[in-house]
Amino acid sequence: MDALPQLCTAIVILLFLSAFFSASEMALTAASSTRMKLLAEEYPFLERFVDWVNEDRYQAISAILVGNNLVNVAASVTATALATSLIHEHGVAFAVVVMSILIIIFGEVIPKCVAMAKGERLLIVALPLVRFFSWLVTPLIWGMEQFARIAGYMTGWDLSLKDSFVTKEEIGQVVKIGEASGAIEESERQMIDGVISFDEIRVSEIMIPRTRMHMIESERTVDDALQFIEKMGDSRVPVFTDTPDRIEGIVLVKDLLTALMKGQKNAPVTKFMRTPLFVPETMYVPKLFRIMQNVRMHMAVVVDEYGGTAGLITLEDLLEEIVGEIQDEYDKEEQTVTPLSDGTYRAKASIPLEELNDVLNSHFVCDDVDTLGGFLLDRFGNFPHEGDTLASDGWLFEIASMDGHRINDVMIRRNSSEAGE
Repeated sequence: MDALPQLCTAIVILLFLSAFFSASEMALTAASSTRMKLLAEEYPFLERFVDWVNEDRYQAISAILVGNNLVNVAASVTATALATSLIHEHGVAFAVVVMSILIIIFGEVIPKCVAMAKGERLLIVALPLVRFFSWLVTPLIWGMEQFARIAGYMTGWDLSLKDSFVTKEEIGQVVKIGEASGAIEESERQMIDGVISFDEIRVSEIMIPRTRMHMIESERTVDDALQFIEKMGDSRVPVFTDTPDRIEGIVLVKDLLTALMKGQKNAPVTKFMRTPLFVPETMYVPKLFRIMQNVRMHMAVVVDEYGGTAGLITLEDLLEEIVGEIQDEYDKEEQTVTPLSDGTYRAKASIPLEELNDVLNSHFVCDDVDTLGGFLLDRFGNFPHEGDTLASDGWLFEIASMDGHRINDVMIRRNSSEAGE
């Protein structure tokens, strides 16, 4: 009975240590490497401990697990000794029940809840202590590592702890939460989304298609080219011979103006054109961005798999994927969808299906095409004529204007007959 106070004190201390190890485990596993580095920047004395954790998180977690199990076993043994000295034959059962409850509540649940709420503050104290304890139990940790390797080898599983930095998906979710809470503006969220998805975009997805390219024939003079460029509002245009599939070069306005000032307005435009940059339509945008930076060119001609001209892409097109639409004083903003007073929409056939779905709150999908014009050609199965109509998913499409085989404008309205059904 004389040892009763000492045993009770030992149990309390061991429960406190169990709570410390449980809270440290939760705080350490919840903190990413990025968060740990930010913590080290805020508290410089933690830098060496953070470096240790980021380099070998397995050792840190192993030290915590060893410590937690040791103190839990020690607390259970101490409680059993205390209980058997007081109630003899029922002491073991009593100790098991009581200690299980105490360890679960005070050694697991409460500490981990605290760590989830105050994990960063806890790490400031926990990291140095965990590092010191890991040094004390180095032999045990080494043995655990060897056992894990053997188990992994036998099962074919990789049991090493690999701390992963924040993934793109996690960043996207954080940004959405930040926008919902008001911490991030919508424009900022769109820019971050553009940066995240930038390396997944191919040139063919954002290029100016061949049918919308502004090009000039190689037989034109400097004066003709300047008049053409003034009409189109471009600062540089491709020059072709015979067919758009044979682009010979790119001519810049500043070069033509220099020629004009020298009295060479009747000189052939080919005399002032520059060597074009050709890229395949399957190239990813980040690679093209680096190439355009290296060669210092703002425009590239996109080539399809057969070697023909598929389209045109500029440095501005690439930047717009991040910062959004860029309008200068020469750009004429084209209204892709215009709502009319009777509930009808007039849309350009070049509008992307995704954008059209956002406007109409619809779900038009076609695996092989990206635009409304391609969607309609796929549904018609042939070239339509002006006035032809097509019903799809509760909407009625009417071809408003055509340019040869190309659809220009489409009238879209709710299909009243399908709505009635």
